Amino acid sequence: MRLLRGLEPKHAGQASYTAILEAAAGLFRQFPADAITLRDILALSGVGNQTLYNYFPAGRDDVAIALFDRLRRADELAFRGHVQTLAWDSLADAEGITMALSAALARATVGNLKENLQLHATVNAYLKAHRLGSLATHAEGLEEALRQEILLRYGSRFSEQALGPVVHLSLHVVRGVADMALAHPACPLGDLESMARKLLRPILQSGLRREVPVSGSHPLAADAPDPVAITGAPVGPSRREAILARIFKRQRPR
Repeated sequence: MRLLRGLEPKHAGQASYTAILEAAAGLFRQFPADAITLRDILALSGVGNQTLYNYFPAGRDDVAIALFDRLRRADELAFRGHVQTLAWDSLADAEGITMALSAALARATVGNLKENLQLHATVNAYLKAHRLGSLATHAEGLEEALRQEILLRYGSRFSEQALGPVVHLSLHVVRGVADMALAHPACPLGDLESMARKLLRPILQSGLRREVPVSGSHPLAADAPDPVAITGAPVGPSRREAILARIFKRQRPR
């Protein structure tokens, strides 16, 4: 992903680069990715063949990875936009902050699929079919945005030691729910977004310095007996000898 980011023009050529991605996105929304050729992208974007390869040396593979990166950046921008609209002054308690952050993250990743469900599905299918998933792993932007919001909103109530695991697990959960939406388009996105919110809450709460009880804790947990090894039924000496004799007899060459 860093290589592709390096090929993205900053000023000169930005119009051609954007035209290529916009053309590819329009085609990916309407057709299976493997049915789309570079000629189709060139014809729709209006750029030359050499220009496309200047920005995307591997052709369709690089275009698909760049589209994936664009979608992930859209998630980050959506999350940052959602948290800016919230009335944080009225959410002083940890529970309210947890509810707000989980809702913003779920909306940015799962709820955002409503606008680009087919594009997400086609790009992900292409990356999977061509084994490009390891190259398309950009998530640093959303990860950093979530990290910043957790520190800003919870302050000293959040454990610094738990910050990394909580951020990673939160993103893993919402990405998993989003993948489920892509794999099962019949599932209502509203229901999946609600599921993501509910899954995120105990994860965020787990990083608090025990000001809010972690979901799933139970007073009986501390009194539960230690695990007991399974020793099996007792076998008397005579029965043991009979079993061993049968085993040796089976192993004896005929």
